[in-house]
Amino acid sequence: MRVQETRRAVRSKHDSVLELQDEKGRAISGIVRLIDVSAVGARFASTATLPKGMKLHGCLRLLRTGALNIVGRVVRIKAGSNVTYYGIAFESVKRVR
Repeated sequence: MRVQETRRAVRSKHDSVLELQDEKGRAISGIVRLIDVSAVGARFASTATLPKGMKLHGCLRLLRTGALNIVGRVVRIKAGSNVTYYGIAFESVKRVR
């Protein structure tokens, strides 16, 4: 039996560093590694502890697209053995020139 995809946008797997800051521009401490990205959000693993609903600002570097400044909110949290997995929903995405 085939499972029907219900996501709003197609995800692309990605393995790179995601630079994140809080609303005041302070860097999120700990390692942040991008897992996948779509047009509406991203999933990443981190050693940092972030609350659901937290607003994040960041720089996302994608080979084909280039650098993007993003703003989003934490919408999903899943604990792993050594890291926590987070999902963020983008509020804005702007290409860096």
